[in-house]
Amino acid sequence: MNKVINENERSEIRSLLYHNNEDEIKRKIKKITDQKLLYIYAYNYNWDNGFEIPQMIIDNKVCSLSTALLLFYRADGYVYLQEKNMETNLSQWAEFIKKLYCLILMSKFEKSEIQFKVPLSKVQIFKLKKELTPDEMVFVNNIEGIDLDIDL
Repeated sequence: MNKVINENERSEIRSLLYHNNEDEIKRKIKKITDQKLLYIYAYNYNWDNGFEIPQMIIDNKVCSLSTALLLFYRADGYVYLQEKNMETNLSQWAEFIKKLYCLILMSKFEKSEIQFKVPLSKVQIFKLKKELTPDEMVFVNNIEGIDLDIDL
């Protein structure tokens, strides 16, 4: 068992993940003050439930750069990095990913002690590095720290 979070915290995150009352989930997400718990929730989030909760996560003042990058890639940020100007019929996705991209570039999220490993192959990273600006390199650099990739 991972000692990074205790059993009470594990239960709290599980209840958020599997709670059916969306208003209750939103209320609790707003109140999370621990970066680690926010990351673990984001790591386990079911994207079939839409973009509203991920938006609340990035709006939370304790959202770290690792959590923001995790959400970016989980929302198919790799596709966005490849073709930033593409037209899409997925307006919710486009709005979410563009906003998150801009917030990351504007350094809205602070680096923390939470690890983030770019979920791309060496070839994908190599190709992206040839296309990205110096500011965009944040999207292809790992962040060292505590591994919180915990499945609940």
